[in-house]
Amino acid sequence: MANSKAIPGDKRNEWIKWACLAIAVIGLVFYFFPRSKVVLDDQGYDASVALYRICNQKDMESLQKIAEQAAQWQTEGKISEQSYASVQQVIGLANEGDWSQAARECRRMMEDQVQR
Repeated sequence: MANSKAIPGDKRNEWIKWACLAIAVIGLVFYFFPRSKVVLDDQGYDASVALYRICNQKDMESLQKIAEQAAQWQTEGKISEQSYASVQQVIGLANEGDWSQAARECRRMMEDQVQR
């Protein structure tokens, strides 16, 4: 009697093990999946360097200044759309108070510019 009840439980445990394994594999794929690199123009790179300092210092006043500068560059056509979008993403993170994630994004953007 005990053996007959153990069989369905074993199948359930087997399914749980397979589900956990599948979740782990999917997680590893997303973790190691190569992401596309950000290509910045000169204005975008300068903005990312400034934003990196601003985010590390959590300087809201300077954040507003660089946001205004980036908007001006965009209206004047001095910054590419990809650079502007990347800078705006960092500014958005910092405005939400996620300074550390904003700094990590700046660092990633700058590292993406290195030719290896």
